[in-house]
Amino acid sequence: MNGNHVDEPWQGSFDELGRNLIDTTFVVVDLETSGGSPSMAGITEIGAVKVRSGEIIGEFHTLINPGEDIPAFITVLTGITNAMVIKAPSIEESFPSLLEFFGSPLETVVVAHNAPFDLGFLKAAAKNNNYDWPNYPVVDTARLARQVLTKDEVPNCKLGTLAIFFDAQTSPTHRALDDARATVDVLHGIFDRLGSFGVTTLEELKTFSTRITSAQREKKHLSATIPQAPGVYIFRGAKNEALYVGTSRNLRTRVRSYFTAAETRKRIHEMIALTTHVDTVVCATILEAQIRELRMINEHKPHYNKRSRFQEKALWLKLRYKPMARYYVVQGSTSIAEHETWCGPFSGRDEAQLAMEAIHHHYLDATAFDTRDIRDLSAGLRARMEKLSEDEFYEEAARVRNQIASVTRGISRGHHIKALASLPEIVVAKPSTTPGLWEFSCIRFGRLAGSALSAVGIDFHHTIESLLLTAEVVTDDGSILPASSHEEVEKLLAYIDSEGVRIVSLIGQWALPVFASTAPIVVEEQMHARYQ
Repeated sequence: MNGNHVDEPWQGSFDELGRNLIDTTFVVVDLETSGGSPSMAGITEIGAVKVRSGEIIGEFHTLINPGEDIPAFITVLTGITNAMVIKAPSIEESFPSLLEFFGSPLETVVVAHNAPFDLGFLKAAAKNNNYDWPNYPVVDTARLARQVLTKDEVPNCKLGTLAIFFDAQTSPTHRALDDARATVDVLHGIFDRLGSFGVTTLEELKTFSTRITSAQREKKHLSATIPQAPGVYIFRGAKNEALYVGTSRNLRTRVRSYFTAAETRKRIHEMIALTTHVDTVVCATILEAQIRELRMINEHKPHYNKRSRFQEKALWLKLRYKPMARYYVVQGSTSIAEHETWCGPFSGRDEAQLAMEAIHHHYLDATAFDTRDIRDLSAGLRARMEKLSEDEFYEEAARVRNQIASVTRGISRGHHIKALASLPEIVVAKPSTTPGLWEFSCIRFGRLAGSALSAVGIDFHHTIESLLLTAEVVTDDGSILPASSHEEVEKLLAYIDSEGVRIVSLIGQWALPVFASTAPIVVEEQMHARYQ
């Protein structure tokens, strides 16, 4: 196992799995590290607490010299500095004492919060220093918490959140021993909850941790005929209604995962219980699959999807002249026509409000504001922020700083959306993840009109010709964007900006403004690029 692999929270075996939890020895461990991957970083601190029958019977703690500098952002997070570890033992020197404290895998269950991370580092350190890592049974408190707690009780299963919920005596501090002590209290809180599920022994804990619902077992056959291809999958109910829509590079692998113990989300278990069949739409490219997924979610609004920001809920700033000329926050703008003054969309009402404040504070006359050039606005706001800071009005200065960020994002986001949505047609090419293939995408007025695959060596003009003939006809009818949602346009913009993408042909002007100003960088119409 490595630090990035998510194993089930139970490993190894016991000779006496019927043993009561209260009679079992648990070693709760937490690590601090110099990075996120054991292949790129080292351990800087180990904390472990041994408990049995609800009582602490021992603690282990040591700083570790990782043999490399600790990054500054890690020091800010943990408080562990290079000076603190310079005289600390290496992990090789500490391992014998750590293993002695852990004890035999026949007696000890190892516990960690997000266990794959901590165990990944310990196993990597054991391998690098020629130690055999014992096959301890492992309990992951993060995963167990997700199974016994609801979203109504806790917004997430981070250690800090759970420590507050279970009234832990020690608060997590990103120091190993404190976090291990907090995890002990979380573990005991989870065990109290498990009692209501009838879980009192190690065998019952193992079964609970890896259990599959009856609906998952009974409906696993629904994934049997799913193709191995990129595309969209739709879980449907008895009335053929879309319950859940998703996308994957490999439809069969993804759909099958819903019927395994790896799927622990309660809302998905509920969704599977209502599912009668699974439909799929095979797509030429993963981009096509992602766009189709967006459209289906926007159209059908499946109950079990985490709702995206639907087009009709997006927030914009629009200039209105009645009862007076000023900008207003509006939901679901119906048009972003060139003659209108608009800004957005925004990620939330607070961000939209900050952008509106930025404009109104700087321009007495709202009609004087030109959304296409923000340099004057930005300079004025920065001067105001600096003056407030000099006068030690730090809260006000911070709000102006946030105003600058919000209005800049809103104007830039809106102008980039408009640039693509105004373009009659652009065809782009990108090397496929499948070796020897290229993927071509035709975008018209900000809407994905078609996609195709072509093998290297084939005259790409034939591929483009076929793509253009079969692509969806999209017209500028004056409606929003005008042909798709802002979500689709921004996903297409991100794709065009990704590594390896080349513009093959273009009708119109692809204009990206400098500083969101009136001085654009222009790609002329009918540009052609060769692909190898």
